Amino acid sequence: MSRPLLLLLAAFAAGAGCGDNYVVGADGAGDALPFNGGTITVPGCGYTMTTRLGAEAPVVADDHLGPDPTIKHVHLGIAADPRTSIVVTWRTLDDETRAGRVRFGTGGALTQEVTALTFAYQSGIGGVGEQVRIHEAHLCGLTADTEYTYQVVSDDAHVSPMYTFRTAPDIAATPDAEIILASVGDSRDGYLVWAQLVEQLQARTPDLILFSGDAVTIGLFQEEWEEFFAAGEPLFARVPVLSAHGNHELNGVNFYSQFAMPGDEQNFSFDYGHAHITVLNDSPEQNGDLSGKIKDFLRADLTAHQTRPWKLVNHHRPIYSASTRHGTDTTLQTEWAPLYDEFHVDLVLNGHDHNYERTYPMKNLQRQATPADGTIYIVSGGAGAELYGNGMDFWTELSHMTHSALTVRVRSTMLVMDAFDAAGTPIDTLTITKP
Repeated sequence: MSRPLLLLLAAFAAGAGCGDNYVVGADGAGDALPFNGGTITVPGCGYTMTTRLGAEAPVVADDHLGPDPTIKHVHLGIAADPRTSIVVTWRTLDDETRAGRVRFGTGGALTQEVTALTFAYQSGIGGVGEQVRIHEAHLCGLTADTEYTYQVVSDDAHVSPMYTFRTAPDIAATPDAEIILASVGDSRDGYLVWAQLVEQLQARTPDLILFSGDAVTIGLFQEEWEEFFAAGEPLFARVPVLSAHGNHELNGVNFYSQFAMPGDEQNFSFDYGHAHITVLNDSPEQNGDLSGKIKDFLRADLTAHQTRPWKLVNHHRPIYSASTRHGTDTTLQTEWAPLYDEFHVDLVLNGHDHNYERTYPMKNLQRQATPADGTIYIVSGGAGAELYGNGMDFWTELSHMTHSALTVRVRSTMLVMDAFDAAGTPIDTLTITKP
């Protein structure tokens, strides 16, 4: 598909999503369907799950099987406290199966079972694409810092492989706990490279994946999502993934339906080990939200968690970038960077520019002597999309025109970042210590 056509479709899609949603019936007629979203209280978890306009209201799965209930695209997410809960999301080869459950337990024994929630959404510009069904099982009441084995089940003849995951540590009980975060983004239209980076990330055994957005080229089309989740499944089935919204996701129902995340799934935060992590949508439906309610959320969040040992923020557009393509987002630099300065955010993780760049510690738009004096900004938008030219500016300590991902090891007094390319070759390292 040509770039002009993609841009035209993206511009059209950006204005879609209002009013009724339609699908084309067997006779070719457009029939209105109740894809108006909805909310359900998640059994056994004490919180609610909400779907957006363009999706059905979620319901508890029943026993209905479609023509091929084979399980695919298993991936983990987080909707509440990662010490005691996790979410398993998957699809089946048909989109008619409504049956689904997860068996799980410790020590390799599947002694517990949770029935999934299920809903369908309408993909495509204007809601005239294929109907996609999601299954989502919420596992709550788990034990912190514990390995669980699980298996997804449609029926006794259609089960997934056995997978494992580990809950987040309770730092009150284990104050010396170390976690490994991974940061990666911008895989769109580059899924061979994305698959290579998935292998590299698997080898580094992260506890959590922070995706910085732009998984696909046009977020309302399902085809690329199929490639993204198929390549990511070996990693995502064992490690929860949380994604910032990228501009190419177009605030589409596909994005919000396929990731399980806290709060409104746009702007949220959570603690994982010694790290406080904030995720923001810097391409909201209303641009005024950047200086309005999102900025207000950010200030309130950082105020409430200013005593946390490490503060990391994940969003798509870079506040500092010397790339020859997009470069610095001056709106975000004006609106959000002063808050990062005020509350001394340690790392800001971005994508959008398809290269790798790390800044010097920055505060008040000036280079600082040490990480204790400012915030370090990292652009790692190299998960497979076409590379952009890198550059150097006064804020740039290191830049490379390369595909990349990175891991961040976090302890109570030390943070170690390592970046690498798709072949696993190291391209950057950074260590920050605190008293």
